[in-house]
Amino acid sequence: MVRRMRDYTFRATSYFSVSLALLILSLALHSEFFLIASLFGFSLLLLSLAFNTGAPVIKRSVSSSRLLEGETIDVELDVSVKGNAGALEVFERLSPMLEIAKGSNKGMLPPGRSTMSMSLKAPLRGYHQIGPTIIRRWDPLFLWFSQDTTDDVHELSVLPQIYPGKRGAMELKRLKERPGAMHLRRIGMGKEFHSIRDYTPTDPFNTINWKAYARTGKLLVNQYEAETVTDVILFIDSRNVSRAGPIRDNPLERSIRFCASMSSVLIGASNRVGLIVYGSTVKVLKPNGGQRAFDDIMHTLTAISSGGFNNLLSTVEYALPYLPPEMPVIILSSLAEDPTVKEGIKALITRGHPLTVVSPSGIDFERALYEGEVPMYLLRALERRNLIKDLRSMGAKVIDWKPERDVGWAIEEVWA
Repeated sequence: MVRRMRDYTFRATSYFSVSLALLILSLALHSEFFLIASLFGFSLLLLSLAFNTGAPVIKRSVSSSRLLEGETIDVELDVSVKGNAGALEVFERLSPMLEIAKGSNKGMLPPGRSTMSMSLKAPLRGYHQIGPTIIRRWDPLFLWFSQDTTDDVHELSVLPQIYPGKRGAMELKRLKERPGAMHLRRIGMGKEFHSIRDYTPTDPFNTINWKAYARTGKLLVNQYEAETVTDVILFIDSRNVSRAGPIRDNPLERSIRFCASMSSVLIGASNRVGLIVYGSTVKVLKPNGGQRAFDDIMHTLTAISSGGFNNLLSTVEYALPYLPPEMPVIILSSLAEDPTVKEGIKALITRGHPLTVVSPSGIDFERALYEGEVPMYLLRALERRNLIKDLRSMGAKVIDWKPERDVGWAIEEVWA
């Protein structure tokens, strides 16, 4: 659907006013000169109105509708209009969180068929829009324009950036024997065949491959794939206080990128990952594995917005039915303005959950934003250090995440 409007410029109204004034003067003074001048002005206006181009046809092509933070996409507009006079002014509306890396989203094009291209960079996750497109068809004298606005809007999904981090053995890993048929593609005590190797004196006789022995005359044993899996659940604090700092780099954005990266590593190793987001509401994704579970986590992380005042204790009490016993829990929170942190963590530890708290330091993000002028910084920093010390004494592993440390560093600290 195309919405149309027409408008006239100040130049057109000036031409008309002057021509009308000259016509009145010619009648009042009986002047042929003024009459000819007024007729000339009206002739220009009529001639301008005669050049009316046809309705534009716009086609937009986008290289990708799904990308990660920091990546770029190419956008091309194909515009065609019938007619050979005038000019086309094209303006492509963009979401405020999209940056133009190359080209431009506005330009003047000749009539006929033309293309306009640009490259867009998405520095921040979220669901952004490209469009609608606004086209103004100008007459040759730029006295009036006809504006067309399309309803064609392209939805762009910008997912959180994924850091590879360091793969290693998680200290808080608890393997569960065959909760389902999830094969880790590594040697273990499962039932799926993996490979054959030479026999050693410590191997049980029931693993000897007697058919291979008959063919080769050499004792060989079968190896099988392991069928163990880890359930890990991630808590994300999305309260208002989590937005402290720059819009593109604050505790909430750091937590989201950490969750995306950690989920990629864990699910890639055939583990199951769950997600709980608390802020204005509490959203729960039960632990699951596979590409579909990873896509669900990524889209949930993309849609997170800060707000609300739900505390950790109420979230833990709400989420307890979704937490299997002894399942590792990772909490991502700045730990600020939540008096229930100790009670919430104690509730998890007493149920046997190995607990890791990854805490981006909100006051340090504020300090970087306001160039050190943060009210009561020393007192708030002291309270934070004391809280972290108390949580560690309760048995939680707490990672104090400063702004100068990247996501990869935090992941390596969890693996350590």
